[in-house]
Amino acid sequence: MSRRLILIVAVIVIFLSSAGIVTFLSAQEGSTEPVTQPPVPRETSMAVRRADPAPPLSLETQCAPDKIYRVSSSLWRVSRERGVLFSADGGQSWTEKDTGLPRRAVYPFTEEKPPIITDLAVDPLNEDRVGITTLDTIFLSPDKGESWEKVDLKDPIRANDQLTGLALAPGNADGILVGTSFHGFFETTDRGRTWKSLSEPLVPLQLGGGNYEEIASLAYDPSNPSLIWFDLGFGKGLYMLTRGTKNVAAVDLSSGPVGAAIRDIAFRKESQAGPWVLECRTENARWSYSPADSSWKLIEKIDTAVSLTPDKAQRMATAADKYGIYVSSWQASGKSLQSHIDFLKSQGMNSMVLDFKDDFGYLTYDTNLAVPRRIGAVQKRFRIDDVVQAAHANGLYLIGRIVVFRDKQLYNADNSVYAAWDKTVNGPWRYRKKTVDEETGEESFFQGEYWVDPYSEFVWDYNIAIARELQDRGVDEVQFDYIRFPSDGDLGRITWRYRRDGMGKLEALESFLAKARESIAIPISTDVYGYCGWARISNWVAQNIEMYSRYVDVIQPMFYPSHFPRDFLGSMAYLPRAQYIYQEGTRRSAYIVESRSVIRPYVQAFRIGGELSFTPTVYTSYLVDQVQGALQGAAQGFTLWNASNDYYMVTVPLGPLISQAISSREMP
Repeated sequence: MSRRLILIVAVIVIFLSSAGIVTFLSAQEGSTEPVTQPPVPRETSMAVRRADPAPPLSLETQCAPDKIYRVSSSLWRVSRERGVLFSADGGQSWTEKDTGLPRRAVYPFTEEKPPIITDLAVDPLNEDRVGITTLDTIFLSPDKGESWEKVDLKDPIRANDQLTGLALAPGNADGILVGTSFHGFFETTDRGRTWKSLSEPLVPLQLGGGNYEEIASLAYDPSNPSLIWFDLGFGKGLYMLTRGTKNVAAVDLSSGPVGAAIRDIAFRKESQAGPWVLECRTENARWSYSPADSSWKLIEKIDTAVSLTPDKAQRMATAADKYGIYVSSWQASGKSLQSHIDFLKSQGMNSMVLDFKDDFGYLTYDTNLAVPRRIGAVQKRFRIDDVVQAAHANGLYLIGRIVVFRDKQLYNADNSVYAAWDKTVNGPWRYRKKTVDEETGEESFFQGEYWVDPYSEFVWDYNIAIARELQDRGVDEVQFDYIRFPSDGDLGRITWRYRRDGMGKLEALESFLAKARESIAIPISTDVYGYCGWARISNWVAQNIEMYSRYVDVIQPMFYPSHFPRDFLGSMAYLPRAQYIYQEGTRRSAYIVESRSVIRPYVQAFRIGGELSFTPTVYTSYLVDQVQGALQGAAQGFTLWNASNDYYMVTVPLGPLISQAISSREMP
């Protein structure tokens, strides 16, 4: 073959090979169209290298938002949807280990759900022995989760205490430590027959008034029985307690997880012959701490951040940075409404919360719903179209407040078929209040509050229909208030007639919110007691903001300083205390909901008790301190609350404070 022919063949082969490469790359992109590529210079093509493989994701990242608990030879996993799981092969496969644990019934009731598990612990000297805490119960397993038994909780542990941390005594089947969200931690040495508080003398835990910092995690020291390690929630530090002396020493975090909140601690051995180290997990890393030489070592970076659906993220973005006031339905028309609109605009605020269903169960607008009209639950005080038009014409975000389970009209309707029920008299439960005539001393009683049954699906649907009507008629956000159970009165007489098997208070509220979320596309907000935003406290009136945040877009804690006991943070002066309650409270709320909801607190724009003696200068500072605390904390908005709508405490412009807070948050 001639040299000229060889050259022609070579050119054809190279051309066909190039075309084949182009066609392959095109197929990788999913295109079926022919692609024409310019010639690739030899230097460029020779420089192309296969990218280095990405480092493997940590197990915590792969399984998020589930929690991973590591022991020497195996792994445990806690899942909200699947319960307790075990892996003996490094996480390649998981076996559910919740046989015998209680199940939860939650709307839509298509399948039972596992209990909400707050912590898991393994005996470091006997890995067959495992324990878990739910919100209010301890369960122990002697056989790696094949069976579970309940551990009794007794005084001084209180019925309202939410369990947050657990540790099992090494090699001692009867020793247990349990931590709570606001009442310290306790120990039993006889498997629950008796309990003892270990935190009462420990100063770092005390907030005043019998309130304590949250115990996020606990650990017995396997190499020294006299030592107990505990981690305070919300990044408040890691500590070591010496039993005999009751001495508490803070662990230096400066060369370890400094500035990060430690979420879990547990003792492990890095090798069979090695010493015990304390493994600590934060949101973004695993660390080990050596008690022998006080040294820290980074094990690995992890990512357990919560991911949001696009719809959820959009609703939260819509609801963020809303600053406003509460307006009573009695002042939602005419000159009164215009006066509030003018006030908002003069203060650089952009939102208004308005009663559409008030504290007595009255719908306050021109509703088209049949059931409220039939039971006499409508008192038209304004036209909804007029309010929506006025708000939007002035650039205001309109929030429709709906009081849900406190409802006098629905309570009395249809022979009180939906009322909370008194099992003693077999009639509607009444919260009776006493009054005394100042002149005669004669006592009389009246019914203070009217509660309907939060387990009733009819009650859910009744309120959801109102929310949907507000959405359809132009309201920007619906706000559910009184999403809770009653807190006052003779509660022991109540029976809940609509409760399903597997439902407790939390499941009732979760079911309502889950069903509401199906019907409502605009943002949903919920109001909660201030202390329910400060601490995890589910076992009282069931206001669990972590659960709420899975369905709603905004949490509005009422951090009113006057409503906290005076000895809570009692060493602080009153005004700085007010600022701290809002600053720290909003941060704690944000930590609990893990970025699932906007935190937009109610600010106390009224005075009560000793505050009535405040001069204008003092009450102005009192209000501004609350606002500044919220904005310096984790708030993305606030709402001033004054039941009479008299915002006389606002004597200085709030707009500059709001603008400064937004600018600071937007800075890189």
